[in-house]
Amino acid sequence: MRAFSGIVDLPALLIALAALFIIALSNKFAVKKTALATRALLMEVALVLLLINFVPLFDDPLNFMTLPYVLSFSQVIFVLVGFILIALHAALPDNSASATSTPAPLLFRLVAVIASVLGIGFLASGNASLGDYFPANAAVFFIAMLFWHTAFARFVGRQPILTSTIEALPNIAILGMVLGISAAVLDVYEIGFLLPLLGFGVSVAFLSLLLRLLLRLASGSASNMGFGRYALLCLLLVASVCLVLLAQAIA
Repeated sequence: MRAFSGIVDLPALLIALAALFIIALSNKFAVKKTALATRALLMEVALVLLLINFVPLFDDPLNFMTLPYVLSFSQVIFVLVGFILIALHAALPDNSASATSTPAPLLFRLVAVIASVLGIGFLASGNASLGDYFPANAAVFFIAMLFWHTAFARFVGRQPILTSTIEALPNIAILGMVLGISAAVLDVYEIGFLLPLLGFGVSVAFLSLLLRLLLRLASGSASNMGFGRYALLCLLLVASVCLVLLAQAIA
């Protein structure tokens, strides 16, 4: 087994504890509601943290030299999350009442959102400039998709716009990554063209899942991404990394 390494394990542990604290804060530190919310949110938090580390990789081919560290750090995060979720699933029955049936007071939820933004901003700024997480093409595509969805939800949707938007954001993330990979495959021999296209998809996924996480914390939504969409996003991220490694091998 890999020996304990404070370079990777200690920051990952602190980040996991901070995520648990923010989820507890958004539920006014009520034990059962916090446990149920943690079970519903923690895997999505782990995916957002994964994307925070992966977005800067696609800025420069040389950044992929840090891929082993990024993978190690991300794996530790997922291992810690896995241990927590196994314990929660064992302790809480599947038919438990929803943690969001009676949301915590608005003040607690807003403070949790602010703490999340500050924490994610701090983590992102340690990897790259914050502007690298909001490239113009990804931001324009993301806003256009939000506008498109909101227009349909407003006039023909049967769900509240907020609920519908939270449900749609993973689909926007998947669409962005599929578009980026589809275009990048044609430029697999030119890594200079490949990276921005793949980076576009990863950035759209980051923006979509970040907004979904913040909206869920703010609203107390019980929306579940589902295993299928979660697994598909992970597979698309793996495919993006493999395309870059293939392009580097060809070069």
